Amino acid sequence: MSSDAQKLPPKVLISCFIASMLEMYDFAIFGFLSVVIHKNYLSFLDADQALFVSYAFFGVGYVFRPLGALIFGYVGDKLGRKKSLVTSVSIMGFASLTMFLLPPFETIGMLACYIIVAVRIFQGISVGGEFTGAIVFAVEHSKKSYAGFVAAIVPAGASSGILLANFVTNLLNNQELPDYSWRFAFLLGFLLALIGFFIRRQLSDTPVFLSAKRSKVPLFEGLKHYKIEAFSTLCLAAASGAIVYFGGVYLFRLLQTVNPISDFKFVPILVNGIVVIFLPIFGYLSDLVTRRIFIAASSLCMSAFLFLFLKPILYADNMNIIILGVTIYALLNAALTSGINIFVVELFPAKCRMSMSGLFYSLGMGFVGGTVPMLSTYLIKNYDSGASYIAYYLSFLCFIACLNIGILRLKSK
Repeated sequence: MSSDAQKLPPKVLISCFIASMLEMYDFAIFGFLSVVIHKNYLSFLDADQALFVSYAFFGVGYVFRPLGALIFGYVGDKLGRKKSLVTSVSIMGFASLTMFLLPPFETIGMLACYIIVAVRIFQGISVGGEFTGAIVFAVEHSKKSYAGFVAAIVPAGASSGILLANFVTNLLNNQELPDYSWRFAFLLGFLLALIGFFIRRQLSDTPVFLSAKRSKVPLFEGLKHYKIEAFSTLCLAAASGAIVYFGGVYLFRLLQTVNPISDFKFVPILVNGIVVIFLPIFGYLSDLVTRRIFIAASSLCMSAFLFLFLKPILYADNMNIIILGVTIYALLNAALTSGINIFVVELFPAKCRMSMSGLFYSLGMGFVGGTVPMLSTYLIKNYDSGASYIAYYLSFLCFIACLNIGILRLKSK
């Protein structure tokens, strides 16, 4: 593997890692800074309402993610992967700069909330072209023998973004700092985008794209020949997104809500630290075995774990049990994500790869994964068995992902 990997331009992996880190950093920062957003932009709401609206802001970006995939998928398949990714990272950077400069509610009133929604829409459009596009870009610059390892670098960047968001939030929460210090969290997002932009400007497009035939409308051609693959991509992305955003963004707040033994601020660090380390390892393992078997096994294990153990872990009165449970969750998360991200890219030929994988991956991530924090908040607030419902919902999504691997296997025969 090492001799092959030397042929992969390091700037490709660096740019994809940074852009993915930026994506998740900017999304996670909304969750971690929910108290600040409440204070500065949602002061007319009570704490529970503000938390729900903050997660609604979080979800808005993902609802618009498919539109971004539609736009940048077409650009990537017709005009080039590089052009698509340079444009998408630029949009994300300007969205972060807008949040850095946005006046508080007391200054411009409800206009501030509308601007936040607009920012989230543009971020969602950017992410729609960014995440899957970055995986495609990295994989098409690499050899098939280590494609799983290379593809895992992108979600590793995403988990690093959550870690960075957590670190920056804790740093800026210092009471000795001025009230406006939280704005520098978004300034950092802009600077990361700027770095990603200049790195990508220097890269060449992928050899696979340059040698591939062009379709008149790549999405239409893909829908004509790859309907089952498209549906399976949506289901796999839904499971992956729900697991990633639940564990990386919402799990610690859920523990804070239902379990009084700690503040659980360590949970995002533990989950995402494990994921960053093990994603490339599991990506490499997925290159050594049949990809379908790897995903089916990891999704089935995650489904069983959530169904049987998530609620007992949430309500455990022993910190060691909680830490063990969160660790197992993070390891299964890394295994599941590493396999799915490369698999959905490999399902489609180069001429419609960004259009098909990007759109249907974004539909699953956006309408299912991105709304998990908001849905979980609603279930916990309104139902006594809310934690059980969350566990069953996540378990069901992982089981459906496993079933779709079987469906794809039947089609390939």
